[in-house]
Amino acid sequence: MNAATSSEDIDVKLFSMVLCFSRAIDFLHPKISEHHLRVAYVASCLAEELGLGQGQIQEALIAGALHDVAAVSSAMHFDLFDDALTRYHVSTRQIPDHLHLHGWEGYLLLRDFAPFAKAASAIRFHHVNWDFGYGREFEGEQVPLTSHILRLADRIAVLPDDDRHVLEQVAGIRQAVATGTGRWFMPAVAAAFDGISEKESFWLDLTSRHKEEIISRRFGGSKVSLDLDGLYQLARIFGKIIDYRSPFTAAHSSGVAATSEELAHRLGMSPTERRLIGVAGNLHDIGKLAVPTEILDKPGKLTPQEMFIVRQHPYYTHRILSTVRGLETVNTWASLHHERLDGRGYPFRPRELPLGSRIIAVADIFTAITENRPYRRGMDRTQCLAVLDKLVAEGAIDGDVVAVLRHDFDQIHHIRRRSLQAQASEGDT
Repeated sequence: MNAATSSEDIDVKLFSMVLCFSRAIDFLHPKISEHHLRVAYVASCLAEELGLGQGQIQEALIAGALHDVAAVSSAMHFDLFDDALTRYHVSTRQIPDHLHLHGWEGYLLLRDFAPFAKAASAIRFHHVNWDFGYGREFEGEQVPLTSHILRLADRIAVLPDDDRHVLEQVAGIRQAVATGTGRWFMPAVAAAFDGISEKESFWLDLTSRHKEEIISRRFGGSKVSLDLDGLYQLARIFGKIIDYRSPFTAAHSSGVAATSEELAHRLGMSPTERRLIGVAGNLHDIGKLAVPTEILDKPGKLTPQEMFIVRQHPYYTHRILSTVRGLETVNTWASLHHERLDGRGYPFRPRELPLGSRIIAVADIFTAITENRPYRRGMDRTQCLAVLDKLVAEGAIDGDVVAVLRHDFDQIHHIRRRSLQAQASEGDT
């Protein structure tokens, strides 16, 4: 991208970003492989069968695709996944409060982005049972229809046993839903499921490995595009979710984004490029959703096997972002942040590194070593610059970028810390 690029050149579809991040979330754990995409598909089918309008179908799709953005940060949630399947058949106990809590936290993460506002409200209540009509309200507030759609879609998505052919399981799943209707599931939504579940194609689509294509073909009619500010705002939300998984990286992505933007400004990049590098900074670690939290949270030295897993994450960043048309430059800048000028980085080892990637590489290191972690204090100016100078001498990172950082260290460090404070403040609202 050259300096002549303007914000008018940005054309990124909201729908594509939602499916992209949904797929990224589904990297998190084998037990929820494709879970969010399955819920998005089922919720969209239910909304369509109920005769809802295009806007409400899109609301159901977004809510399904992102419904567990908060819960996926907790290892406890994965243990509950197996337990929930057992309880579903043998117990009428209320769903534990902590599952309602993750709905609330998901709502807080998504509500301030206008295109997600209605979906966020649905996510807030997606574990509320119908409870023979008492589920119309929860804690004094009206529960949206989309929440009850999610309630059923979430259960349908986990019931098929992937070790058996899905069609041989249809009768049992339909019976389980019928048994839960009234107590757990809203009768009107269950009736819609009864209609769509008669079709073999519904189940084959649900278990297909090409769900993004299927969802896009059936429900991708929305042509809502994000302008540069909208893309930036959405990237900030996704960056927050990425960091939400681990207390060790509480606001790392926002720090990298803020530092990258400031370095880009001081290196003469255009306003549009500076905004895009902020998007790339917020998304650069999206591939870490494929890295187990026990590795991310390990305070000591990683084993060689663990390092192999960590070194995959820029590759996954590239693969995830490559599904979104219009995000090519952002993808390049973000996915090359662990490459080195001497060709000894990972995982692509390109012959040349664009300026945006070189900026993010420096910003990533600077942010990582100056931010406080639970197991150590961040480095001061002298220690930080010593590390960066050593990497410059080794031929790893760009000396010109480091020189800008050195010249304006205090101001840039202040901007990084301010981004952390801003993120903390948003998390308290």
